[in-house]
Amino acid sequence: MDHVENEMLTKVAPGTAAGETLRKYWLPVGLSSEVNSEAPRLVRWLGEDLLLFRDEFGRVGLTEPTCPHRGASLDYGWIEAGGIRCCYHGWVFDVNGRCLEQPGEPPGSNFIDKITLKAYPARELGGMIWAYMGSGQPPVLPNYHFLARDDGERQFSGYVRECNYMQQLENALDPVHATILHGRAVHGLPAAPEWMETPDFNVVASETMAYYVARRKGPEPGTEWHREVAYVPPIMVVHHGGSLPGDPLREMVDVAWRMPIDDFTTRTFTLKFFPHGSAKRGNEEKQARPKPPPLMRGTRKQYDMATINGQDNAAQESQGAIVDRSREHLAYSDRGVIQVRKLWLSTIEKSQRGEALPNLIRQEAQNRWVHVDVVERLVKSGEIRDHVPSVIYVE
Repeated sequence: MDHVENEMLTKVAPGTAAGETLRKYWLPVGLSSEVNSEAPRLVRWLGEDLLLFRDEFGRVGLTEPTCPHRGASLDYGWIEAGGIRCCYHGWVFDVNGRCLEQPGEPPGSNFIDKITLKAYPARELGGMIWAYMGSGQPPVLPNYHFLARDDGERQFSGYVRECNYMQQLENALDPVHATILHGRAVHGLPAAPEWMETPDFNVVASETMAYYVARRKGPEPGTEWHREVAYVPPIMVVHHGGSLPGDPLREMVDVAWRMPIDDFTTRTFTLKFFPHGSAKRGNEEKQARPKPPPLMRGTRKQYDMATINGQDNAAQESQGAIVDRSREHLAYSDRGVIQVRKLWLSTIEKSQRGEALPNLIRQEAQNRWVHVDVVERLVKSGEIRDHVPSVIYVE
């Protein structure tokens, strides 16, 4: 990969190729639990400093952070009067950026109609806050079943990593790193014992996703760990697609979004959805991992090399804030990484040509439920080898 392509993949500010492509999708900008009507929050997404707040009616807003009157920060504003009131001169703006009040202006003045606050459409779904940071009419917010269902429990976690979002996206389709980085026994305990064997794996890219299918020996003779992981543009990684209501197995969902704060920092939103019901739970053989004591390593910056997150932190942040891909020497085992880059680069180029983008929904009728059919399961040897991961629009 040359320097120009690396820049195209990694830069996310307004006006950049990847940045403008990302802005054509709904993107995660917070958790519902993080924002209340007591005070606003300064946030930064795609290289833009913004204000996230909830008005007294429960609506969420994502706006520019400074008042257009005299430039005071709305971070010190008061949530009242149908929006956020600037602490300096009391101008009020609603979640759509409309100016509602201008104390001190003459009665009957129409100046209020000439002032707006830049605001992005924001919605809540599944305990997450989503924003459309582009221009024009937003697409339909994808109704992923694990966000829309009410027959299970959602658990959120996440972290901020000091590196470009692409370093995390391409890591997802690198099953060899799982064996080397996470399968090593530390204090006698591997972070992921089911990944200790270097897998036999295939990599496939379609118009809607890139994925690998890996097979490793199971804990008993005649068994295998069947693991599929998918990159779904623009920024979602699916480790378990989970089951739908009525499926014979009741399987959890494990997904993550690698949301760029800017070119050098990324926040990961992780969601696990555990469906209720009487069906047999999938992967009952996979035992909870005992937590080993920390093992801090590193001369300039230390990471806990006994945990998966610490191991990934060490590997990805040590590549640099933005890795120079022109200096790499990719091998056959890196074919998943290559497919992630090719798919996202292809998506960016389609965006520049004004063509239809993968996983962008324009018709509400298509959006009852969206299911990413990706499986990780302990199976009998040879079982489900014909399964093909895909994005399914459930009717």
